[in-house]
Amino acid sequence: MTTPRRSPKALVIGLVGAVLLAALGTVVAALNAPKETPAALRPADAVAFTVSYVFDGDTIEARERSGELAGTTEDVRVRLIGIDTPEGRPEPECGADAARDRLRDLLPEGSTVWAVPDTELRDRYDRMLLYLWADDGTFVNEALVREGHAEALRVEPNVAYADLFSRAESDARARDAGQWGAC
Repeated sequence: MTTPRRSPKALVIGLVGAVLLAALGTVVAALNAPKETPAALRPADAVAFTVSYVFDGDTIEARERSGELAGTTEDVRVRLIGIDTPEGRPEPECGADAARDRLRDLLPEGSTVWAVPDTELRDRYDRMLLYLWADDGTFVNEALVREGHAEALRVEPNVAYADLFSRAESDARARDAGQWGAC
């Protein structure tokens, strides 16, 4: 019995099909591979807090789980370092509600937030001064600036991310994001 000959066209089609199947397998494997863990997106020395309440776009109340950084496991007021959002009181400034609502989206009550201090831990109002990462790895301070809900606020000596925030604000202003397009 003789084997039927395949035309060159059939061979090319078969080869292309095999390559496409291999490529598809690679894509499927990549999609099913473990994703980068949120822990890899925040500093290794970040401390876990549980969000109790969001006051406005740059101030929350939270409880540190270990008490090592805050000195207590009671609720403490936390001011996000390096940013300033429109004030909600006494009369709401343009963008204040949007900033508060966005922070509530990023850090809903009961959620875990990861915190890192800079040089000074507390301000003159005894609020803790912290950089915050949501449990999904989002750098909250930077996200609020990048989305136009906050402006960069450089207050020495807490300036570890000041250049990042400044670039994010410039970009948000150029895109008319958030308050820059609405106010």
